[in-house]
Amino acid sequence: MMENNTIAAFHIRSNQDGIIKLNTSKMYHWHIPKFLRDDPIQRGDIVLVRTSKGKSAVLVMQVFREEIEETQKHYKRVLKVLERVSKKEKDLVH
Repeated sequence: MMENNTIAAFHIRSNQDGIIKLNTSKMYHWHIPKFLRDDPIQRGDIVLVRTSKGKSAVLVMQVFREEIEETQKHYKRVLKVLERVSKKEKDLVH
């Protein structure tokens, strides 16, 4: 089975009292390293990623497989999962 290896996500501007404010001006992409693919990242998860300005938290909007050999695109990496979407919240996100 081919594992998802790329996420598309929005940067989180603030996260206060469970209310998340996103910067939706542009969706960015990151590579999921192999050690994070055992427990798959899902839509709605909050993950820590590398950016040109350091590290940042993002809200995952899409998870998909992208063949780097075909697209010739190289992305910065997902560092770790900060918060997983719960089963109840997952049903609301989809």
